[in-house]
Amino acid sequence: FDMLDWINFILEKDPQAEIFLIGVSMGSATVMMTAGEDLPPNVKCLIADCGYTSVWDQMDSVIHDMFHLPAQPLLDAMRVTTKIRAGYDIKKASSVEQLKKCKTPILFIHGEEDDFVPYHMLQQVYDAAENCEKEMLSIPDAAHANSWDIHPELYWKTADAFIEKHLTAEN
Repeated sequence: FDMLDWINFILEKDPQAEIFLIGVSMGSATVMMTAGEDLPPNVKCLIADCGYTSVWDQMDSVIHDMFHLPAQPLLDAMRVTTKIRAGYDIKKASSVEQLKKCKTPILFIHGEEDDFVPYHMLQQVYDAAENCEKEMLSIPDAAHANSWDIHPELYWKTADAFIEKHLTAEN
């Protein structure tokens, strides 16, 4: 909801502003979570680079793959703690569910060698965005959050073309 506040802040300053949102990793998840909200037409497009399907899935992956621990009961303990301290349920914090409501064009990017946010999540978030224009860019040899470093020409050529296409589109 902070993103919505920032969008509204921009529009108070410039009601004609054309806005695009771009995020990497947790920023990507933030963009995808925002995508399911009722966005003003000034938000022209979104770019989500190496975003995860849900907080629950990502924490499960980190606990298992990085720490080699069983995800349960740790995930359940985190869920209770987060509900008490932050007031939300990590099991319900789902980019996939928000993307199902997305109507704004979105470009999904993910490095094929990502060992933090599993690469297979790219297809899941892409498929979830069933009600909007969408594109997918898979970056060979790229680990987590370094797609633009590994193949900068491919990354920026694709991202720039996507942004240009939607910022100049008449709505």
